[in-house]
Amino acid sequence: MHGTDKSSVSAFGPATNYAGHYRPDIDGLRGIAVLSVVIFHAFPGALRSGFVGVDIFFVISGFLITSIIINGIAKDRFSFATFYARRIKRIFPALAVVLAVSLAAGAFILLPDDYRLLGKHTVAGAAFVSNVALWQEANYFDVAAETKILLHLWSLGIEEQFYLLWPALIWIASRWRLNLLTLFAAVFVASLVYCIMMTPANQVIAFYSPAARFWELAAGSILARVSFAAPRPAAWLENSVATVISSVLFERGSIDKEKLYRDFLSITGIGLIGASVLVITRQHEFPGWWALMPVVGSYFIILAGPGALLNRLLLSNPAMVWIGLISYPLYLWHWPLLAFARHIHGGTPPTTIRAGLMMAAVGLAWLTYRYIERPIRFGYRQRSIVPAVAATMAAVAIVGVVDVALGGLPSRLNRNRSLYAAYFESYLNGTGHLEERAQIGQNQCNFYAWDAKMPTLVPRAAIDPDCYTKHSAKSVLLFGDSIAADLYYGLREVLPKDISVLLIFSSGCQPGYLVPHIVQIHHCAMANHFAMERIKADPPDVVVMNSNNSYEIDAIRKVSAMIKGYGVKHVLLLSERPHWKPYLYKIILNEYWPQMPRYIPGHQDEELAALDEKFKAALRSDEPFEFIDERKPFCNSEGCLTFLGNDPRDGMITFDHGHLRPFASVWLARQQLGPLIMERLGADDAQQERATSLTLP
Repeated sequence: MHGTDKSSVSAFGPATNYAGHYRPDIDGLRGIAVLSVVIFHAFPGALRSGFVGVDIFFVISGFLITSIIINGIAKDRFSFATFYARRIKRIFPALAVVLAVSLAAGAFILLPDDYRLLGKHTVAGAAFVSNVALWQEANYFDVAAETKILLHLWSLGIEEQFYLLWPALIWIASRWRLNLLTLFAAVFVASLVYCIMMTPANQVIAFYSPAARFWELAAGSILARVSFAAPRPAAWLENSVATVISSVLFERGSIDKEKLYRDFLSITGIGLIGASVLVITRQHEFPGWWALMPVVGSYFIILAGPGALLNRLLLSNPAMVWIGLISYPLYLWHWPLLAFARHIHGGTPPTTIRAGLMMAAVGLAWLTYRYIERPIRFGYRQRSIVPAVAATMAAVAIVGVVDVALGGLPSRLNRNRSLYAAYFESYLNGTGHLEERAQIGQNQCNFYAWDAKMPTLVPRAAIDPDCYTKHSAKSVLLFGDSIAADLYYGLREVLPKDISVLLIFSSGCQPGYLVPHIVQIHHCAMANHFAMERIKADPPDVVVMNSNNSYEIDAIRKVSAMIKGYGVKHVLLLSERPHWKPYLYKIILNEYWPQMPRYIPGHQDEELAALDEKFKAALRSDEPFEFIDERKPFCNSEGCLTFLGNDPRDGMITFDHGHLRPFASVWLARQQLGPLIMERLGADDAQQERATSLTLP
C-alpha cells in the first residue's frame, strides 16, 4: 500500500495521526456536534441550524474508522472479525437499551398506529436501515416527523452502511496496491456531486441516501490517509499556506510558522462550524452546497491537531471532552424523550419541560456510558460479550416484529377506545373506508406518483382527461393540493349538473410556483404548469386555489394575474382551514375520551396559523384574487368543529389533520363554497337556495 512511503510524510509531521493516540480535542468536537443537534431539536429557535452536528459526526467517523483500518493493514494486524466485534461492542449496547426502553414506554403512551410504527422503526434501527425505512415513508401521506420516536436513527444507518462497505473497499485496494487517496477522492467527488444535484431535485433522497452522504465520511477518510502519510503535493501545499500566512501577518523569522498554520486551521475550522449553525436557515436547500461548511470546518479542526490553539483551549476542555464521551448515548436518548413528550402534550411541550427533558437526557447518557458502554467495551469476559450483545439486539428486533405483526397491540386499550382508534387507523393504512378514501383522494386527477414503490418527485405521465375537460358552458376549476381535491366531491354533489367541476392538483404542492425547467422532474412544477396551460387553452369561469401549505403572496399575485389575463372572471383563494395537531381522532382519544364535545379549543398547528396570519396582513385592497376565510364555517368562540350529526365517530369531519371526509366536503360546499361560486356565476335565487340546503350525516 502506498501509505508506507516515508518520503511523503507531512511537512510538519503526523500531527493529526489518530491510531494509537487519544485525542481529547476530537471528543470535544463530538461535544460540539451533539450539543448542536440537541439544542436544535429541543429549542429550534435558539439554534436554527444545529442539524449540521450530524455532518460533523460523519467527518469524525470517517476519519477515525479509516485511521484504524489503514494502520491495521499497514501493520498486518487488520482483521474483519476484530473490526466488527469492536463496532458491535461500541454501538449495540446503548442502542439496544434505548430501543427496548422506547418500546416499553410506547406501550403505555402511544395509540396502536403510532406503536406499530415504533415497532417498524425499532426493527429498522436494529438492522441499521433506518434511513432506508424513513426514505420509503417520506411522502405526502407520511405522519409528522417530530412524532417519530426513532427518527434520529437515520444517521446511524448511514454510518453503519459505511462501516459495512469501507473496510472491504480499503482491504481490496491495498491488496491491489491502488492509491487510497485517489480512491477516497473519487468517492468524495462522486457522492458530493450526486448530493448537490439531488438536493434541489429530491431533497428526501439527498438527505437519506448513503450515496448522497458518503462524501462527508469520505472527507474524514481523506484526512486519515493524508495524516498517515501525506503525498508530496499535500506537504508542499501545507508548507506554502503556512508561509503565506506567516508572511502576511508577521515579520519574517519572528513566528513559528508550523504553530501559526495549525492555529489558523483551528480558528478557521471553529469559525466555519460556528457560522454553519447560525447562517444555514434554508433547510430545504440542505445538504447540497451548504453541507460543505460544517464538513470543511470539521476537516480543518482535525487536521490542525491537538496542540492547535482552539483545539487545546476549547475542545480539550474537560467539560467539552466529557460531553464528547457521552455524545453517542446522549444522541440516542434526547430525541425519544422529546418525541414522547410531543405525543403526551399533543404538540410541542413548554420550554421548561423541554429543558428538563434535556437534563434528563444528559443524566441517562452518563448512566448509559458509565454502566453499560464502558463495562461492555473494556470489561472482562470479552470473548462472550459480542454474542450476548448481538443476541440482545436480535431479541429487541423480534419484539418490534411482533408489535408490527399485531398492528400495534390494540388490546392495550379498552375495547371502546380500541374500536374507535381502529376505525380511523383503517382510513390511514388503506385497509378500510376505500370508497370514502377514493372520494376524498381523487387520485385520477393527481400528478403526484402516490403509487410509486419509493417516494419520488417525478410526476405521473398524465391525469384523467375527465379531470380537466368541460362538459357544459359554465365551469369551476379546483387547483392546488389534496386539500383542494377533497373539496371536489362536495362541489360535485352541491352545484347544479350544468356546471362542470374540474380538478388539477398534486399532493403537497402550493399553487403559484411556475418553474419551467423542472416540469418533467417535479410533480409540483408539472401540476402548476399543466393547470396554467389548461386555463389558458379553455378558461373556466371560476378558479378556486387551495393548499395545505402557507402561501407566498408574490407568487399568488403573479399567478392570479396570469389567470385573470387568460379570461377567468373570478379567482378565489381559500385560507387555511383548521389544521389539527396531532390528528383529530388522536386528540379525542387522548384528551376528551369518552366525552367528545362538538367544538374544542386549541390543538391547532400554530406555525401554520401564524403564516396564514402573516399572509392576511400583507393583503391589499386591489389583489387579483378574492381571499376567502375557510376557517369561518368551522370555528367559533367555543373552538373548532369536530363532528357533524349525532355520532362523534361516524360524524368526525376529518380522519387526519384536516382532510375532509366526503359528508364534510358536502357540508362545506353547502355552507360556504357552493353559494360563493353560484353567486359569481350569476345563479338565480332558487338555484342558490338549492345549493345551500343542508343535510347532516
